[in-house]
Amino acid sequence: MNSPMSSTPRALSRRDFITTTSLAAAALALPRSAANAAAAPAGPAPLIDIHMHQNVGGGQVAVSPGAKSSASSQRVNDDFFRHQQNIGAVTTVLLGSNDRTIEWAKKDSKHWVCFCREPVNVTGAHVRMERLLKAGAIGLGECKDAVACDSPEMIKAVELAKEYDVPIMMHFEDGAWNDGYSRFHKVVEKFPTVKFIGHAQTFWANVNKAYSKDAGQYPTGSVTPGGLTDVWLKTYPNLYADMSAGSGNNALMRDVEFAKAFVVRHQDKLMFGSDCPCKTGVGPTCVSATKIAAIEKLALDETVRTKILQSNARKLLKLA
Repeated sequence: MNSPMSSTPRALSRRDFITTTSLAAAALALPRSAANAAAAPAGPAPLIDIHMHQNVGGGQVAVSPGAKSSASSQRVNDDFFRHQQNIGAVTTVLLGSNDRTIEWAKKDSKHWVCFCREPVNVTGAHVRMERLLKAGAIGLGECKDAVACDSPEMIKAVELAKEYDVPIMMHFEDGAWNDGYSRFHKVVEKFPTVKFIGHAQTFWANVNKAYSKDAGQYPTGSVTPGGLTDVWLKTYPNLYADMSAGSGNNALMRDVEFAKAFVVRHQDKLMFGSDCPCKTGVGPTCVSATKIAAIEKLALDETVRTKILQSNARKLLKLA
């Protein structure tokens, strides 16, 4: 706590963030031992965050018709850098990027990479996405549009992902965005070379074989293995999972015994993501901090834990 005589704390700069995350990355290479653990307090584990919204390069995030701007749009860049520093993010995927964001990220591609998106049901969307891919975006998404997941507009976006050999992240929320999740496996089958990343309420609710829409978007209670998402992650080599947002947290926390088995079962498919609008990266209201705590509670083998926190994303996104 600052004393009354102290000066106002200096805002976190981009250089501060880079320095801190570089140290965190270096720490990952150090051997873990009981002596090391006892010698220094534990800090945030270095991770790759595949799901954050913040146009640090300027401009507006593309918003699908009918969608509202998220709380992250009220977060200034210093807040954003601080959030990522505090959760231990050494590389962050900026979603919904535009030209200015992509050019900004290129200056420090070790710490920032971009996915691009345009609302697929708006005229010219696919042309604009292709231009952004040519400009340096490494994926499409998050695709959060008021269309069916197998609609012609969405299929056109998937075809673009195929052409440029980039992953596509999809927000599944039946009744609102990418409706018709029960049919999505047909899209995955039709495009076996496209890397799909699933995310959001309907995707995570369907880890449970007994799930019904009556249970709502954030179902509680024990989970029966064998839900659509559980089966499809095992069946399709090109389907991956983004553990971001409250929906990912819910899947981790509602039935810890199931969650641990699920994570171990799909250890090569799961990736850490935040999708958190808070300004600090700490505390009980931070989606990211809650997720990290939930992962730690699973007491995973270090190899599995590292895959989820960073190596799966590094491999899928072809990061150095």
